[in-house]
Amino acid sequence: MVAEYAYTMRLTMTGNVYSFGVILLELLTGKPSVSDGIELAKWALSLSARPDQWEQILDTRVSGTSIAVHSQMLSVLNIALACVAFSPDARPKMRNVLRMLFNSK
Repeated sequence: MVAEYAYTMRLTMTGNVYSFGVILLELLTGKPSVSDGIELAKWALSLSARPDQWEQILDTRVSGTSIAVHSQMLSVLNIALACVAFSPDARPKMRNVLRMLFNSK
């Protein structure tokens, strides 16, 4: 569930971007959005503070299949992290998310 929606009960575009970022994180990590009371987005953001820890975020069953896959997953992780930024104003617009996804390689 989108954090802002839970608190304000209002749907917003930035909330939709956040939700999309959570979906990307679920795909990249193989983890559910909430597990044992820990929100996936908060967990990923805490690890992302240090780029050398980004490897711990990715699902190694997928990222380990090839260098190309690993590289693309890191690119998409960067997009997902932007989508779940703590500040709604810091999140990209959805059209920019789409552009970033098309350009990720």
